[in-house]
Amino acid sequence: MRTIDQHRYNGYFNDSFTELNTSSEIKEIQQFLIQKGYNLGRWGADGDMGRVTKQAIYDYIKSQQGGSQQPNYNTPTTPTTPASTANLVREFKSIFNRKNYVFQDDELRLNIIGIRNLDANADLFDDELVVIWKENGAYQVKRYPFTTDPGKGYLQSVMLNPKGTAILKAGQYRNTYKLALHRSKYIALAQRNGPVTVYRDNNKNGSLDFMVGNQDTGYFGINIHKAGTNSTRVNKSSAGCQVFKRAADFNELISLCKKSERKYGAGTKFTYTLLEKRGVSIL
Repeated sequence: MRTIDQHRYNGYFNDSFTELNTSSEIKEIQQFLIQKGYNLGRWGADGDMGRVTKQAIYDYIKSQQGGSQQPNYNTPTTPTTPASTANLVREFKSIFNRKNYVFQDDELRLNIIGIRNLDANADLFDDELVVIWKENGAYQVKRYPFTTDPGKGYLQSVMLNPKGTAILKAGQYRNTYKLALHRSKYIALAQRNGPVTVYRDNNKNGSLDFMVGNQDTGYFGINIHKAGTNSTRVNKSSAGCQVFKRAADFNELISLCKKSERKYGAGTKFTYTLLEKRGVSIL
């Protein structure tokens, strides 16, 4: 197993941790950190160099350089379990109520909620998708690794829109999505039923400029789709779309959407709500 000490980290974050070239190498480092008692969140050693793994690496190096000598052993050494369904539902209902958003309580009506980390580093699946719905009278919750941001492939070079690369603005987009083909390839949640608002990032510096660029509202194809089987980098998987890290997780959501559509009819509309993590205390 690789250890952090076998790599030439200097104790500061760089953009890519380039000595870790593959998912298997990242996973070995994650397993090392877990054995040392560091909490890598609910996904554990998943081979993805996300924000939580970067922070654990930084904390480990700091401890070896005379900083805090031990990790916080009050945190679990294995992936954390999700908060109870009841507490999650209560938290999101409260947030939606404060923001004047609609929380859907009808049977098989899906609350599809993106949670954005306000980290300017692009190319990471360091956000989360939460799906809450009621089935047979009981609430169900699913949580998935996700990105709500475009990848560096578009932020640094190719801009599909001359105004700049799209970064979806936080908000609730009611009845904006439906099951339809994404780029004529496969069924996804497509932005077909209403406009969305995005920020336009056009400086090509590779960083995410939240709430800085000009706002733009319209039909931009900000779909909810998948990257690869288990992607480690966003790159050109998103030019502003909301994208799953793992194909199996995406397929599970689409199955839920189809179940909802069978109940409510072809062309059922879906609502997507994008929140910032700093406003969600329970996750």
